[in-house]
Amino acid sequence: MHFRTVLPLILLLSCTCRSPAQREAAPSAPAPGELWVAPGREGSGDGSQARPLRSLSEALARPGPLTVRLAPGRYRGPFVLPPGTRLEGLGPGVVLEGGAPEVTVLQVGAGVAVSDVVVEGGEVGLSVADGGQVRLARGTFRGQRLGAVRVSAGALDVEGCQFEGSPTAAVGVLIERGPSPRGDTPSDSESAPAGATPETLDANRVAGAGESTGAEAPPGAPPGGDPHLGTQARARIRSSTFTGPYRRAVRVRGANSQVVVEDTRFSGPATAVSVDEARAEVRRSTSEGGTAAAFSVMNGTLVLDEVKVTGHEYAVSAMQARELEVRRFTSVRAVRAGMGLTLSKARLRDIVVRDSGEYGGLQFMGGDVDAERVRIEGAAEYGLMAIRGKLRLRDATIERVRTSDGIAGDGLHLRQLQADVDDVTVRDAQGTCVLVAQDARVSLRAANLRGCGAAGLVVDTLARLRASDVELHGAATALGVLGEGELHVDGLTARDLVEGFVHADCGGATQVRLRNVRTEDTRGLSAACVQREGPSPGPSK
Repeated sequence: MHFRTVLPLILLLSCTCRSPAQREAAPSAPAPGELWVAPGREGSGDGSQARPLRSLSEALARPGPLTVRLAPGRYRGPFVLPPGTRLEGLGPGVVLEGGAPEVTVLQVGAGVAVSDVVVEGGEVGLSVADGGQVRLARGTFRGQRLGAVRVSAGALDVEGCQFEGSPTAAVGVLIERGPSPRGDTPSDSESAPAGATPETLDANRVAGAGESTGAEAPPGAPPGGDPHLGTQARARIRSSTFTGPYRRAVRVRGANSQVVVEDTRFSGPATAVSVDEARAEVRRSTSEGGTAAAFSVMNGTLVLDEVKVTGHEYAVSAMQARELEVRRFTSVRAVRAGMGLTLSKARLRDIVVRDSGEYGGLQFMGGDVDAERVRIEGAAEYGLMAIRGKLRLRDATIERVRTSDGIAGDGLHLRQLQADVDDVTVRDAQGTCVLVAQDARVSLRAANLRGCGAAGLVVDTLARLRASDVELHGAATALGVLGEGELHVDGLTARDLVEGFVHADCGGATQVRLRNVRTEDTRGLSAACVQREGPSPGPSK
């Protein structure tokens, strides 16, 4: 036998002489960085799928970064997830519990991703404080004593999660740069309703999360994070639900804090989103069943787009908002008013308010409001009330304004402000269709007034109103001018009047100037302070 044939023959014989058991593959060790855990498993494991570890704590003690897959069962914490860890639940019933009421169940580092788990109990469910990006998907939070999630440094991306508030839980998700007061208890000034006394945010920029752009992190950056996130607190919440008695489902607080909420439903929290000296945007979301303002902003920026609110004290409350932008917004059955804005800069487009409560449909106090395409249906006491500040109103319809005591019931109630109003319709107001009072300066054009219980236009107490192109059908009196008010009308058709065309208290500097007026009712036109300029009043068509 030649030497070159000996070695292959030896190798062949050594393989064929093994027993079947010897030829079976040995149990595979876990892939590097990948561990499997099954609670309650008997015997020790190596972390492979075939021989999982018995506890999550044992897995997290291994060097990382790690991907840890959890079998259904209960895992007693608390846990600290090192930077770069991926924690994945396998099927329903993967529960991470705090183990004590005063703990944070999950403290997570930069670049952590958690999915398909239930976080139960503890003082706080999950804390993001490491300055990096954290992702949370298809999770459930329930039974926390103070709050579900807290972000104090870094960026959190939430998708498809459920937050179930307990009776003691102050907040669902809190985004606040730096430490927050224990219990997140607001001061009296923070909780005061707006009526008591925009920049569109880019979602990826706000959240600091989402699909990768392919760019590598700068040297020294935390895993999965922007090196600047340590100075900011951000969150993006998508396709999620908040239920139960949270005082605030989402709260964002502080100049370096911001949040984007999309396609999310709030049912039960007193307030859906609260903004305090921070920035927030809410898109395609709904809120119902709350007892306070659904969306509130104080000294910050709030953008709402395609949002509907049912119930709540106010649908929107703003106090000294730096910027409030609301588009395609609906409020139904607000207890007080659809919106209560105080000393705020607001831009409103495509607003619908139905069946609002005792403070009216829209309530503005001070500030600067620019509103277009507004519809108010079934308001108590006032359709739109504005006191002080500036108002620009275009294309508004106000219908069915009722009053419980016979004092109010006004469609437009304007006091102590400058207002420019164009293309407005007021129907079935038990009080006055348009009231201008207390040194207000108002320009009104293209007004259609029908079914005004008390009067069509009233000017009182040093106010001035310039009105043109007004159609008035049905009122006790077409015009009322009192308390040294001044009314200029150019173009008015009035009919179906019960008590006369004009009632003027001609004491002091009260003044009425009429031009291009058509009416069959001339009662009151002979008053000393009523002046007719141009064509004389004649029969209405």
